[in-house]
Amino acid sequence: MEPAAARLARRFLEEHWCVACSSASLDRARLLVSELVSNAVRHGGAPVTPAVDCVGAEGVLVAVSDGSRDFPIFRRVQARAEGGRGVHLVDSLSAEWGVEFDPRPDGRQDGATPAVAPGKTVWCRLTV
Repeated sequence: MEPAAARLARRFLEEHWCVACSSASLDRARLLVSELVSNAVRHGGAPVTPAVDCVGAEGVLVAVSDGSRDFPIFRRVQARAEGGRGVHLVDSLSAEWGVEFDPRPDGRQDGATPAVAPGKTVWCRLTV
């Protein structure tokens, strides 16, 4: 499931990429959206929703929402380990990153309208 989800997220990113942004930024964004989606599928739960937004001179925002309210964890990574580097990559390759939680556990923001995805959104901003 993770490889397929990451592949779909990369395709989504490419289809919504800002033409003013560099190809180097797109390469970094592909890696980061793959990591964010893989983490969301592995640790977050459905629904998993990617998003991308060109913010002009400030760069590009890449975000992935999932159904969990758990904060991403920086794990101690063994040198030969195959996984566990996702949050470290996001931290090192983005200008900034963060987590936004839905205001209420049921995903409703104003008591009537459901949010896009209950849980959280992990986002990162890449410079262009």
